[in-house]
Amino acid sequence: VIPGLIAGVIETVAVQPLDMVKTRFQICEGANPSVLRGFRDVYREGGVLRFYRGMLPEMASTAPARTAMYAGYTWTQHALALATERGFMSELPWRLDAFIAGFVAGVPESIVVTPLQLVKVRLQAKEHLGRYNNALHCVWTIVKQEGPLSLMTGLRVTTVRNCVWNSMYFWSQAHLKQTLEAAKSSGGSRNGHLAAALQTSSIAFVCGAFATCFNAPFDTAKSRIQQQVVCATPAVEGHAAGDAMAARQPKYRGTLQTLATIGREEGIRSLYKGFAPKVLRMACGGAVGMAAFET
Repeated sequence: VIPGLIAGVIETVAVQPLDMVKTRFQICEGANPSVLRGFRDVYREGGVLRFYRGMLPEMASTAPARTAMYAGYTWTQHALALATERGFMSELPWRLDAFIAGFVAGVPESIVVTPLQLVKVRLQAKEHLGRYNNALHCVWTIVKQEGPLSLMTGLRVTTVRNCVWNSMYFWSQAHLKQTLEAAKSSGGSRNGHLAAALQTSSIAFVCGAFATCFNAPFDTAKSRIQQQVVCATPAVEGHAAGDAMAARQPKYRGTLQTLATIGREEGIRSLYKGFAPKVLRMACGGAVGMAAFET
């Protein structure tokens, strides 16, 4: 639990600027600029601190989420190993135990992360800069205007996103580590502590980028769903009644419907909006987080 907590905090601080640009790109329905231009635009908007808008809910969600993810992964691995040892199942080939454990770990992670991810997306969205003052004000406004249950907006798509990423990340990492260890054993070489740490980070970086290729569309759908204000009250303070009525019928509703809408209106490539900063964010986050977790 403690390693997962430390890994989550370190990861958040290290990659928050990338996450800000990634979210901005994903919720934009028009053409996005280059990543460099995206960084420049955010900086001009509010300086260095603007990159860390939404970091509090991101950190508050990443730390317990990573704790839940690593705990769920470890527990499932132990359960599969125990079932194999007692003869309830045969040993899984190709490190499929890591794939299953990663998939299962995405469920508790998603339950923990969804409310705070909602707050993070709302704070990072350019469209909501004048609506929410800070994280606590954002939570209060969402509960007041949209109802308490709205804090779980995007739970289903977040679960799909996390299960897909975790399964591919842990499976590819376990498989790659196994391959490298076999090569070292045959060659008779052994790594020191520093070399082992660098190897862990390098493998996690590559596997984080690999897993992102599979879950990026679901992350885009999550951002679109969570950035919408779906009002439970007749009118929203500071907005016209007509806008509030329109907001009661969200454009993006379910996972498949959101993916289909984006693909139909903006093209299939738009499902990978923000992919460049996202792949850097997830690869770097995976490298930093796994190194901290295993240290």
